[in-house]
Amino acid sequence: MLGLRLVKYLNSRKILNFIKLYFVFLKLKFCVKKHKNIKLPQPSFLSFEPTNYCNLKCKLCVSGSGKLTRPKGFMDFEMYKNVIDKNKKYLINILLHLQGEPLLHNQIVEMIAYAKANNIFTELSTNANILPSVFENLKENMPDKLIVSLDGLTQETYSKYRVNGELQKVLEALELLSKLSKDKRPYVELQFLVFSHNENQIPELKSLKSKYKIDKISLKTAQIYDESEINILPKNKKYSRYKIVNGKIVIKSKLKNACKRIVFGSVITWDGKLLPCCFDKDADFICGDINTSSVNAVRNSNNYLMFVKNVFLHRQNIEMCKNCTEGLKNE
Repeated sequence: MLGLRLVKYLNSRKILNFIKLYFVFLKLKFCVKKHKNIKLPQPSFLSFEPTNYCNLKCKLCVSGSGKLTRPKGFMDFEMYKNVIDKNKKYLINILLHLQGEPLLHNQIVEMIAYAKANNIFTELSTNANILPSVFENLKENMPDKLIVSLDGLTQETYSKYRVNGELQKVLEALELLSKLSKDKRPYVELQFLVFSHNENQIPELKSLKSKYKIDKISLKTAQIYDESEINILPKNKKYSRYKIVNGKIVIKSKLKNACKRIVFGSVITWDGKLLPCCFDKDADFICGDINTSSVNAVRNSNNYLMFVKNVFLHRQNIEMCKNCTEGLKNE
């Protein structure tokens, strides 16, 4: 179970800090107007972007499709270590993914190992196309949780979205993972983005789960950006986050003025820019630079706190929040 894997990384200091973060979240949620001088405790999680380069050309991904306008590069390992060193007393978990394919980083194994050596739960998301080629180096330092993206069960359906991807390599990766001993095998979550061209394959996922000892299969709703992409949405409405009103895409649920993620953690791009949220894919809301400031100093800066308060007051007016599924309230 995932919870049991996480528990071993906890201690009294991390738990107390988590409780403090939760109380700040409640203050913001229920009486943000009364609390003008909110101070955020240390983050309990951080998302790192090892790289924003990718080996695939996925059509709806800003990195793969070439729509990402910010510079591309690889995170400096020493910068990463410095952030871990300064925050490890409070960090429960880290995510080693944002944009790009993290396994392209030539020190990704060291990044995983360093976090785990400092008692931090690690999670990594991958398209798994290069996982077989790096498996020997990775198998002794697997992340605690590994998310594998697989959006089709034939090469034709798979590559319709995962352009330049090879289904066989993903299946090979799953086979290799399934053969690891229980003490070395990560918690494996298979993510299946549901589209009109692959929704008919959902029933077949059950056999895949059994064959490769997959712990969890998540059916994910696709994020689209304009009406020209409506045709790729699944026919079964429960697998879509949108409804179509007069030819326009409208998210099905109402946004609550609240968000746990920006309170409990933050995002660090490959070059050290601190962002409030993983939905800020092109780094439009840079709040500071961890090369010159500590994570907690940036999180308590005017820029960051202003963004947080705006989310808890007028989230529906923030463009990057409009596609988010965090804390959505059903109609």
